[in-house]
Amino acid sequence: MDLKDFREGLISLSFLLFLFSLTFMLGSILLRPFINLDLETRNFIIILCCIKIVFSMYYAFEAIQLPKIFNLEEKHIIKFGKRIALLTIFYTPQTILLGIFLLRDLHQLQIMMILIIIPLELCLVGVVFKEAYDLLFLDEDQRKFELAQNRLLYLKENNKQSSQE
Repeated sequence: MDLKDFREGLISLSFLLFLFSLTFMLGSILLRPFINLDLETRNFIIILCCIKIVFSMYYAFEAIQLPKIFNLEEKHIIKFGKRIALLTIFYTPQTILLGIFLLRDLHQLQIMMILIIIPLELCLVGVVFKEAYDLLFLDEDQRKFELAQNRLLYLKENNKQSSQE
């Protein structure tokens, strides 16, 4: 996967996940009396959304730092792949826990928010795992070729931008 596309996708998905998780959490807090939400369910939603917000900020931070990591040696890029894949493995059960809420008797607004958040999470996890697979499990020659190609493309793009200014 092209690293520029990965970076832009990771930033946009993490921002959308942040926005919808915050909306889901605030909606659960503010609309609790109107949607007949019990206290335990609301607290569980708040905990899940807080964790999602923290992870979405982490993914956005990693995506912003990606050009700096990309310019370093290959071992740093591999460390980045390991780090982000490991944290995504810890993040993946969040989607399953959120999916369990679909089996509960929640208000339609809550179900709609869950049905919006779950595909975003699946896309985010899929993008991260795809990039981690490309960085960690491809043959060394193929990985070096793709990194060199992406660096060349990235450097050409930076040179075009600096010459236009």
